[in-house]
Amino acid sequence: MKILEVELSDNEIVDIYTTALEGGIGYWSIAEEYKWEYLYEDYSKNLVKPLDDNQVLVVLSDAHDSDFSMVELTPAKIRAGVKLVLQKYPHLCSEIDGHNFHVDANGADAIVQLGLFGELVYG
Repeated sequence: MKILEVELSDNEIVDIYTTALEGGIGYWSIAEEYKWEYLYEDYSKNLVKPLDDNQVLVVLSDAHDSDFSMVELTPAKIRAGVKLVLQKYPHLCSEIDGHNFHVDANGADAIVQLGLFGELVYG
């Protein structure tokens, strides 16, 4: 059975965001604006505040000044990227069971690219 959708918790969205930001997207983007600490109700317990689908998590610019000027990554774009990863690149997900969703830096990179651009542009 191929899983095409998964319900992402706010914590999973923030995990994808931080994995991408800290390890996956740095070769093609620069984080211009972000404050990860405002996302947490209690950082010591990894408890995320409720997210608005359209709140900006980070503003990115192109590290090579060639393809785009600035883009905003939101929870809605992460959800869209996850849906496309599940459809086109499920091998990038290390765990999917309908309730748990985990990716490494490569998977988070793909999710962000697919959510922002609708396709894999880099790497």
